[in-house]
Amino acid sequence: MSLAFGALLPWLSGPREYAALRRAERLSLPALQRLQAERLARLLMQARDEVPYYRDLLPPVNVIATDPVAALLSLPILDKHTIRREGERLCSERPRPGLRRNTSGGSTGEPATFYQDTAYRRWGRATKALFDAWTGYRPGHRKAVLWAASRDLTAGRGVRRLAERMKNRTLLNAYCMDPATMDAHLEQLRAAPPAQLQVYAESGHELARHALRRGIRIQGIGSVLSSAGTLFPDMRDTIEEAFSAPVFNRYGSREVGDMACECECHRGLHVNPLTQFLEILDDEGRPAPPGTPGRVVVTSLTNHSMPLLRYAIGDLASWARETCDCGREWPLLEGVWGRVTDHLRGANGAVVFGGWLRQLLYPEDWIGQYQWVQHAEDHLRLRLIPADHRSDSEREQALRERLEPAIHQQLGASTRLDIERVGTIPPSASGKHLHVISELRENRR
Repeated sequence: MSLAFGALLPWLSGPREYAALRRAERLSLPALQRLQAERLARLLMQARDEVPYYRDLLPPVNVIATDPVAALLSLPILDKHTIRREGERLCSERPRPGLRRNTSGGSTGEPATFYQDTAYRRWGRATKALFDAWTGYRPGHRKAVLWAASRDLTAGRGVRRLAERMKNRTLLNAYCMDPATMDAHLEQLRAAPPAQLQVYAESGHELARHALRRGIRIQGIGSVLSSAGTLFPDMRDTIEEAFSAPVFNRYGSREVGDMACECECHRGLHVNPLTQFLEILDDEGRPAPPGTPGRVVVTSLTNHSMPLLRYAIGDLASWARETCDCGREWPLLEGVWGRVTDHLRGANGAVVFGGWLRQLLYPEDWIGQYQWVQHAEDHLRLRLIPADHRSDSEREQALRERLEPAIHQQLGASTRLDIERVGTIPPSASGKHLHVISELRENRR
């Protein structure tokens, strides 16, 4: 594909939307807030008029027009249980062009069905093009995508392959991350370094660790865009070292599309104010202050076919304490800290971020892949695959002796630790290689 054709892709996929996002980059915070409020008011009025579920929940139109934010915040939190229960009552009674069915990834074990139309997808493509531009990528340049959702990799294979070639894009299957597959991926990246390498956070980290164990450094990659998983600082460092490229963190989901991304300053993730209204709430449902992790509650401003108003997406994040040096006055996230179900509840009542378990394994270079699973408040299992695939009871016993005191102190003295050496660690239903899983059900509020 020629670069000239590739440069047209953002415009072919949504010219007005892409231009609107570019203009919004230069707007002041008050102007952005007014624009967002106007878009929110239109969405709420339409939802009140067309969507059975919201007909009795939203206030009158004149109240919405006066203060759309207050009208939104008067609504109850929407969760997947409610979406499955209410079904079509959450959909607009007025059909819109290009309506398609989609489902959430199901990493919490509770996938849900959503409906999205052409207008929603145009905004989504424009957002992707903008975030790509922040990483330095230009349409038509070579891109490699280390992706794992089997439905994305296999759907319409012939058409999909043609579309990928037209975009100058190569798909690398991350569903199977065995040594031979990762060797092949590294050889392909080394032979034809892409302008952008897009990865699942966990899969990109595994590939980078494999490259470093092999003594391989890939040169010539322009940037790495991490998405679909929590990017911890150690993961970023490892990926940057292996691929000799800056890492950009992007945050999104199947339900509402891409929500936020890092810019060239790497001071946090800018939330797109034209497509999302984002809240971060504490356990009591109050706004969490900057720097304090809380539950992400998102309102998609572009899905008029099935409005998701105050949807609890199941993630934890925090607002940044400071502004970004880039000059964009978009809302800024300090970080996204994983799924609510990635965090542990100890027998002693403690709530612990799953990232703490990752840090416990930093000194263990002999561990190739691993996964922590919390079966109960007093039962934790570490599933691991040694990098050398060698069974060594002595080093596993030494690992247990080092881990148990820390785990007992943090989660309670009654906590049982099992260490299980396995042959494979399969990805989740959405294709992600999860490092921490909690099987405890989150209390609903």
